[in-house]
Amino acid sequence: MVFVQDLEGVDVTGMGRKIRYHRSFRPAGTNVDFVKVEGEDHLRIRTYERGVEDETLACGTGAVAAALVAHLRGLGSSPTTVVPRGDEPMQVYYRYEEGKFVEVALEGDVRLIYKGRIEEEALW
Repeated sequence: MVFVQDLEGVDVTGMGRKIRYHRSFRPAGTNVDFVKVEGEDHLRIRTYERGVEDETLACGTGAVAAALVAHLRGLGSSPTTVVPRGDEPMQVYYRYEEGKFVEVALEGDVRLIYKGRIEEEALW
């Protein structure tokens, strides 16, 4: 997770790829989130996703991580609105008690974007 001042100026693919493949994250690699604090309890996020190997429009895991790290840095509280590249806001709810997060939840829009069927013979 990288907190930045200029989210639009970040080379998400270039920087994300360098961090994703850094030796510290071998062998599996890691997703890389670039986060901008836009106001109290409001974040914007751009995500480089491993496997996709490019920027994605949204990442729920990244949104939750951004909200929790922002809280630890004194930059937010629950609920936190996180807006990804796809501009569909997500809400992250949590409680922080005795030095740990409890009851973490993510809320956002969900849509079916594809439905398909694979014939059994295609699996072999």
